[in-house]
Amino acid sequence: MEFGKRLRELRERAGYTQAELAEGIAASSYISLLEAGKRKPKLDLVIKLSDRLGVSSDELLVDSSMQEISLNLNTAKVALSSGDLEIAKEYAERVLSSRGVQHSFVLAASVVLLQVKARQGSFDGVLDKLEILFKDNFHAEPDVLARIGNEIVRVCFRSGNLGMGVQRGEEFLRNYSSRWPDNEVVELLCQLGNCHFHRGDTARAGEIVTRALQLAEKCRSPKAMVQSYWQSSVLAESRGDLTLALSQITQAVHWSKIAELHQVLPILNDNAAKIMLDLPNPNYTLIKDLAESAYLDLTAQNNPGHAAYTCITLSEVAFREGNMDKALAYVQQGLAELPKGIPGPKASLYSQEAKVLFRLGRVEESKAQLENAISHMSDMAPSKELAIYWGEVARVYVEIGLPDKAIYAYEQAISVKAASQAEQEFFANASL
Repeated sequence: MEFGKRLRELRERAGYTQAELAEGIAASSYISLLEAGKRKPKLDLVIKLSDRLGVSSDELLVDSSMQEISLNLNTAKVALSSGDLEIAKEYAERVLSSRGVQHSFVLAASVVLLQVKARQGSFDGVLDKLEILFKDNFHAEPDVLARIGNEIVRVCFRSGNLGMGVQRGEEFLRNYSSRWPDNEVVELLCQLGNCHFHRGDTARAGEIVTRALQLAEKCRSPKAMVQSYWQSSVLAESRGDLTLALSQITQAVHWSKIAELHQVLPILNDNAAKIMLDLPNPNYTLIKDLAESAYLDLTAQNNPGHAAYTCITLSEVAFREGNMDKALAYVQQGLAELPKGIPGPKASLYSQEAKVLFRLGRVEESKAQLENAISHMSDMAPSKELAIYWGEVARVYVEIGLPDKAIYAYEQAISVKAASQAEQEFFANASL
């Protein structure tokens, strides 16, 4: 609805004549011109008119149907942030099904739906659609463009396309970040640092995460604090500084509670549990409680990828306590619930299952699950993460007593690291 028609509707609803509305604010003839659409009001006049009409400036500028669309979109965004994916999907679809909806709302709702799909572990076609949205809406509002860009990097990471995640993330950082809101830049830095880290470039990851922490402290966004402390914890753990890693992940948990980021809190708790497993004299009861709570929350959020990792944590606790039957049950639970298109967690689950089966004396089944782990790693791009999976397989082969296969697995880990390093150097040179 045009401003003039909206002004007239609200004036008549309030029982004012044009002269009564204009008194002390503007000439009644100017009100007439505004309602006829022959003049556009300045912001200070809009504020004065809305005060007299007893409505907000937004209500004067936007008609009721647009207000409803805006509320639906905001609900979808908040639901996505808190992990309520079905609610996010429902309200985003309401926006898209509305009549006469503005393009900016259509764009934002479309991004939310793609984010929901990615959070549910379904990446088919998501990256291509995000790239098209970014290209076709190059002049969109900076915060919207930032959300699309960040989701591109996140999907690259979660789908295992780390090289592309680094390439696009560095490009966004170099060409667009100066125009993006600080909290969105922190998210970009953390996503990019994550990609660099899992490809083995811990030096570049450290630079980026340090920058993210500094910017998060500046903007004091709780979400930004969560992301930067989280990535800092991952780096500290990789260096073997478990005390710092636990301290940083504890900070991330603290800020996630403040921000009510229900989606990430269980993931952080599982990360904390994994760190605690490697501490001297681990408290298995506390670790188990954290992982079980995380598993229940992630299952409720329909996040099977991360829930699978909590099953590995729970299995490892049971394994160390000598309860092999329970250790096996946790792994099989994770395998049963994990979708087909997430190879990393599946490979790790199979490796853990092979270790447990061997301890149970089921040697041939153990060997078969190691082969299953290898088959799920075959399509993954070279990365530090893939090298770790090969290392896990090699260690189980050693325990089983198959040194030739262990040597093969270690050689694969070494070649994956070399390939990752070569790709890393290629992208670094391409960006110069």
